[in-house]
Amino acid sequence: MLDKNFFQSLANKMRRDYENHIFKKALDVTGKKFKSYSRNKTKWASILARKNQRPNIPKEGLSYGEAKKMGILQRQDPAFKSSTAPVLSGDLKNDAKAVGTKTMAKIRFAVHGEKINHLASMGRVLTSQRNPLPKSTIKIIDREVIKEIERKLPKSETRRFPFSK
Repeated sequence: MLDKNFFQSLANKMRRDYENHIFKKALDVTGKKFKSYSRNKTKWASILARKNQRPNIPKEGLSYGEAKKMGILQRQDPAFKSSTAPVLSGDLKNDAKAVGTKTMAKIRFAVHGEKINHLASMGRVLTSQRNPLPKSTIKIIDREVIKEIERKLPKSETRRFPFSK
């Protein structure tokens, strides 16, 4: 009844909503705003800065949050310089792939998946055992599955889903 085309379409919708929730709205998987970056001044921000920006950095260094807001970090995407979302260059955001097979739909991080655990250890949870996806994404899954089942099953008065409208 539910085929590969349905699951691929569902995976694409899941990915769009997940990307919007995590990277654009800057909310963690539970729906809370990501905490602001550390204000501790360190030399790391100077090391990570573009070479032409390094002379402008004070001797005591910059915090990561200050360096990100200034837009001086190497490979930094300027679109995210004022965001607390866990994205600097866009690599992690662009690595989230929608995968649909004949039995399932999922979002997969092909190359930068190790960053998910590192971010979680810093309190920036993108996914977890308890909350694999944001609630908005789960609502999309529910709505799309119900819509597809209702479309595929023949009309009858006895057909009723406990969670449908």
